[in-house]
Amino acid sequence: MENFSTNFDAYNKLALAKTNDTYSANITASNNNEASIFSQQEATDTISQDITSLNEAFNEVQDEQGLIGKLWNGFKNLTGLGLSSNDVQEKIEQYEQGEITYEEALNTIESFSDKQEGAVNIIANTVTGVATAGVAVATGGAGALLMGAAIGGATKAGVKTLDRATNNVEGDALDAKEIVKDSLTGAVDGMVSAATAGLIKGPIAGQTVKQAVKQGMVQGATSGAITGGVTGAADYTVNTIADNEEFTFEGLLQSTAQNAITGAVFGGVLGGITGGVSQNALNKKVKITHLDNPGAPVDNQTQAANYLDNFNKNNKDIAITDPDMMAAKTEKLSDLSKKSEALAAKFDTQLDEATEQINKAFADKTDIEIITARAKSQKSTFSKLAKKNLEKGKELSTMEDCYDAIGDALGIRIQMKSVSQANATEIVEDALKQKGINASFDDFVRFLQGDTGLSDETTKALTGVSDEILNALKTKQMQSAVDQLVEGIRTGNIRITELNNYGDNVTSYFTEKQIQEIVDAYDYAVSKKIISADETFEIVSQTRPLKDSKVLESGEQIWPSKAQEGKNLKITQKTDGAVKDSGYTSSQMNTRHTLNNGTVANGELQIRGTEVNAFADVEHIPYDIRTGKIAANDTKYSEIYELIKNMEKGNYESYNKYLGDVYKILRMKELGLLDESVALPSISSYIKKGVSDEDLAKLDINGLFQIAKHK
Repeated sequence: MENFSTNFDAYNKLALAKTNDTYSANITASNNNEASIFSQQEATDTISQDITSLNEAFNEVQDEQGLIGKLWNGFKNLTGLGLSSNDVQEKIEQYEQGEITYEEALNTIESFSDKQEGAVNIIANTVTGVATAGVAVATGGAGALLMGAAIGGATKAGVKTLDRATNNVEGDALDAKEIVKDSLTGAVDGMVSAATAGLIKGPIAGQTVKQAVKQGMVQGATSGAITGGVTGAADYTVNTIADNEEFTFEGLLQSTAQNAITGAVFGGVLGGITGGVSQNALNKKVKITHLDNPGAPVDNQTQAANYLDNFNKNNKDIAITDPDMMAAKTEKLSDLSKKSEALAAKFDTQLDEATEQINKAFADKTDIEIITARAKSQKSTFSKLAKKNLEKGKELSTMEDCYDAIGDALGIRIQMKSVSQANATEIVEDALKQKGINASFDDFVRFLQGDTGLSDETTKALTGVSDEILNALKTKQMQSAVDQLVEGIRTGNIRITELNNYGDNVTSYFTEKQIQEIVDAYDYAVSKKIISADETFEIVSQTRPLKDSKVLESGEQIWPSKAQEGKNLKITQKTDGAVKDSGYTSSQMNTRHTLNNGTVANGELQIRGTEVNAFADVEHIPYDIRTGKIAANDTKYSEIYELIKNMEKGNYESYNKYLGDVYKILRMKELGLLDESVALPSISSYIKKGVSDEDLAKLDINGLFQIAKHK
């Protein structure tokens, strides 16, 4: 661009001279009242020379266009937005036709040159801003500004050098003065971008793409205006000094204002596009389900009566038979039913903010398939309160009592991707090789499935290493989530009061080492007073007690604190209840969410695989029927209600064995040990009498999915 700027004065003088010459010739011809053939020929020759000089000037500008300039000009030619090379060519043709003056055509070329140079500079500034926008978050403080300056200077100099390297001006790429100018202005751009990065907020769970686009446009325009204004001032100052030109405040203000306006426009467009794209991607990774009418009133008296009827049928030894007691309990449960309406509505309003906290804490979603969230419904809230009142004797008199009693009001689930079979094969075979065990990947899978066809020697060898190999597979699937969970606990972004690691050695999700990491994070948070030392923390897991721990008669574990020398942590760990009759498996945690209004919301965070997650959503149906949570008058389950309710104890135990084996196969698929095509067990091989084939089809995994689909 500098060559054209240097030569433009010459072109401009030529334009003025040609304009004056043409004017004088026309005046002379007019005064003589004659048309000279020589003056006409001279005018034709002049126009021809003018067109040649215009084309030379235009070609010089185009030669100075590098890759960025060419792409930008191509965009303008394609869309018709802005002054493009097509427009310049049209102006030259208009001069040739006598429609405009030579000076107008030349001014168009100059304007095209200036706009192209400005656009390249803005694009370079934008790339620099994007390259340094995340520095403040990663570094913080003065370090962010210094790093932003370093990255910004290198980025802008690199972008502009690349652009000059792709033009047709010899030696332009390595122009030392231009590189220094770009490095200085890029450093300013980088510092400002790092400083203003906090103005740009990421996508928010629950937001629509339209809302995210609007938010992105506002934030992008604000940040762009600030960054553009500062870099415009820097560009003017540096260029004025480097080119030994006169510095004026008018020029400074003009450059600052122009770049601020352009930065706001570019930032707004870029922010809107980025916000929309990011939100669309987030919406695919985070799904929040709100109830249609969470606080809708129900028939409280009927709900209480139905629950008591089921309670009496399922708890004959403690059934309520006294009429007065029955009336009192019906009244009490009716009150809890009414309170559940208000609670369900409140929970639903808390869901978005709590989900956003988890979404931010688990920002790395490389191994995460999706995060789903759903608040407890009125029915589920009432069932939990009624159970606590009847079975545990909790009075639950006030709304606060009821609120605190629902420890899992906000259900958030993180579904982890499965381990690929290729990765699983590599992990298993490497472990077997290192241990010197002469067995294959298939042998290990057969061993886990209880195959009796393996040799005694192989079975014995695999028994000794199976837990270690399973832990390696679980680590592959879960470690990124555990790392983020640990960091969340250490920083106070996640508060956990209870951890349930449901499942056996094959089906559970957290390894012993990972539980230790979680305990250490809790220990650190206590030592830094991020959480109170009196805050309860309970672990339910089949894994062995953690290292260096003591078990008190009360069942409490005492761990030496790693963060506080000479102090101990009191944590309750239980193994009972870790393995459910149905084989249910999940890593399940009770959480606390401090909301913006100061309220503490109660949540339940589950981290499990996609295969298990889908089945777990329907597997609870038989249990809910058997225990009375699902009432007889609930028509959604009428096809299987009596089958489950009246099933003989032996058949129900066999049914649970079937459900447990389904969980095991699904879990082995998640760990990459079984191919997706491996068939699930047949329910008929578990329940062999007393239930027809037609009814069994309603109770197997496909039947449960079908029922859940219609509920």
